[in-house]
Amino acid sequence: MKKYQMFLLLILSIAVLTAAVTASAALPPVSGAQLILKPLRTEQGSDVRRAYYQVGGTEIKATLAQMGTQLHFTLWEGKQNVFHFSAPASRLGLGSAGAFMSDGHLFFYCSINTRAGWRPPGAPPASGRGVIVGKSPVDGAWRIYVDSSDYYNPVPDDFQVYIGSVQHSADHPYIALAFGRELYTDTGRPAVRYRLAYHADTDQFAYEEE
Repeated sequence: MKKYQMFLLLILSIAVLTAAVTASAALPPVSGAQLILKPLRTEQGSDVRRAYYQVGGTEIKATLAQMGTQLHFTLWEGKQNVFHFSAPASRLGLGSAGAFMSDGHLFFYCSINTRAGWRPPGAPPASGRGVIVGKSPVDGAWRIYVDSSDYYNPVPDDFQVYIGSVQHSADHPYIALAFGRELYTDTGRPAVRYRLAYHADTDQFAYEEE
């Protein structure tokens, strides 16, 4: 009888330990259904930046490269080129890109500007364009979900564009699209900002103007 009780205690101890290990290994919930993802590794050159992400058993490479007067944003799924986007820019530092989760789905963002910071005397007006790209769960095709050129911009004659994470003091981080003059300066403020969120039931992004 005593041996039987000890055996039961051993089985219960193993079950509790297994449950604890499983719980600690589980992925944390995505706060606010959106989360900026950290790449597995990155590579930096004078005219190219690469970031690598693991999605299931597939590696996705996001590349931002300077070629002539254009910045090129390219996505590779394994060895297949699945998306390409370019916009005018004179140097690599005028582009930014990253990845995030929204409603359980992976997306990539990229914004490219002709200028960042103050406008020097005599310089031409700035402009920019940003996109959010993802693989549709409906048909499996990679496509643009958000294009800054489709959104109202109150300062179209001279502006910079931003797509990325925004967080208020008492709020979860969220993805936003913003337009503004001299946006990338200490005193720059958005002329308009849109809070973006993906909805899997419609396979579309909804927005809310702030």
